[in-house]
Amino acid sequence: MKKVILMSIFSVAVLCGCVNGNSDKKDAQEADSVTVEKTQPQSAQLATHGGSVKVLESVDQLKATEKPVIIDFNATWCGPCKEFAPHFESVSVKMGDKAEFISVDVDKWQDVAMEFGAQSIPMIVIVKPNGEKVSTVGYMTEEQFEEFVNKNI
Repeated sequence: MKKVILMSIFSVAVLCGCVNGNSDKKDAQEADSVTVEKTQPQSAQLATHGGSVKVLESVDQLKATEKPVIIDFNATWCGPCKEFAPHFESVSVKMGDKAEFISVDVDKWQDVAMEFGAQSIPMIVIVKPNGEKVSTVGYMTEEQFEEFVNKNI
């Protein structure tokens, strides 16, 4: 019962935390990039989201090894997440040799989102090889995101 209450509170917090940005835009292309993870084969060990982004298939992917892991907590219904997705993809292509880029759908991975404290989305968490975590919440332009990554990896 306690778990159900916590999950409900988390879901409401995420729903309230997602700021709606420019919802009047036609997001056909961006919506396609977000729904790619639904069409990925379930048998794939590490499904790609596009570019160098991997869709979370196992919590083991979130552990940094010799490279930092950059995690994008998002949801398919979140306007700012849809707007940010192409920037995450683009930076992953530019910097894929320096870090692992992982996309986490908070609706599918509620326990992981809770573990990382994702109360608002989009949320980016960088897990450094030494285990240190750095995070930021909210929409960023591609330039802002690239600067955030360069500053924190």
